[in-house]
Amino acid sequence: MPDDLIYFSPCKKVRCQFSVLGSRFIATLAPVVAEIASRQIIDAVNAEFPDATHNTYAYRIGAGNSLIERAFDDREPAGTAGAPMLQILKGHNIADAVVIATRYFGGTKLGIGGLTRAYRDCARLSLEKAVLINREPLETIQITLNYEDLGAVTRLLESLGGKVLDVDYSDLVTMRVQIPTRESEKLFNGFESACRGRGSYKLITPP
Repeated sequence: MPDDLIYFSPCKKVRCQFSVLGSRFIATLAPVVAEIASRQIIDAVNAEFPDATHNTYAYRIGAGNSLIERAFDDREPAGTAGAPMLQILKGHNIADAVVIATRYFGGTKLGIGGLTRAYRDCARLSLEKAVLINREPLETIQITLNYEDLGAVTRLLESLGGKVLDVDYSDLVTMRVQIPTRESEKLFNGFESACRGRGSYKLITPP
């Protein structure tokens, strides 16, 4: 499987905090599946810490061609906050996740190097605290076939780690199935053989 289709995500929101030369850093890591969800979590943290000096963030959503990456420094020197956290997410193959780093300035400037290390630690320490799950993209496919081909297609699905979401039995069998994206090409090729060219399939929007 291509490396960009294997990734890890946090199971639930975690938080950690530490201090560097008087500045207090609060890191919040949370699972997300869409940009709007990231925005909601970022807004919630902003509302929770309205008096913070900075609320910076980074997130990665999706995988492969659909991957979305964003980073925001919130008035810290460019490249010292969001980017280092994004690098940690990328380096650990984390996606469907947002990390927000809240900083209360303690009176002593940390410098470019100190800021970069501190924000990198925000992402690193929150990941160490999180429980991560292995995830990969799934595709939902609708297939239509004759009853006599049902057994062969079912066995094909099972061999590729797919699952049947629902089935409609009428003149033909119509199934809505879900399969790992990495196996979709094998399904399409095997489906033609299993149905001897008598079935059809199409990608549909995931539920």
